[in-house]
Amino acid sequence: MARSKAKKVEKQPEKQPEVMNTSIAADDGPSTSSGVSRSLILLPIFFGIGVMILVEAYRIRLMAINDFGPVIHEFDPYFNLRATEYLYEHGAKKFFQWFDYMSWYPL
Repeated sequence: MARSKAKKVEKQPEKQPEVMNTSIAADDGPSTSSGVSRSLILLPIFFGIGVMILVEAYRIRLMAINDFGPVIHEFDPYFNLRATEYLYEHGAKKFFQWFDYMSWYPL
């Protein structure tokens, strides 16, 4: 009798898909840290830019005081109310030709 030999098929473990390393630190060459050195460089730069923006904003706000002295010129809520009422009642054309005689103007 001829005996047929059944081959045992061994199941091979499934291969995991390869994941590409897309980190920025991998392209930096001999650097072994993963982005830490880059953040240590960028943090002071961003901080310096932020400080420069704040200083310039402060200088812009103080420009009127540097030019005209410590007198509040821009804050007059009653003028703003009168101007708004005049604009509403007479329109934009007359508003831009209007002179407010109730306001105080320095000589």
